Amino acid sequence: MDNFDAKLLSNRSLCLLRMGEGRRAYEDAAECTKLRPKWAKAHYRKGAALMFMKEYDAAYSSLSRALELDPESEEIEKLFWEAMELK
Repeated sequence: MDNFDAKLLSNRSLCLLRMGEGRRAYEDAAECTKLRPKWAKAHYRKGAALMFMKEYDAAYSSLSRALELDPESEEIEKLFWEAMELK
């Protein structure tokens, strides 16, 4: 697998999440973080799926990593603070 595969998994994770398939979205995002551990979007997708499943502590952890990797992202920061409030 390469960067293309990671992008594919990231996009599929987003689509699955929008369809209400939180567990499957999480699985794709988790695989994506393994392929590209230093890609903020992968950790963001994982955090978003965990938020959907109401697993706020784990979501906070994933979103914290995403924010470390991309501290300028307003999208990540917004979801990070939401997770922090709910955990």
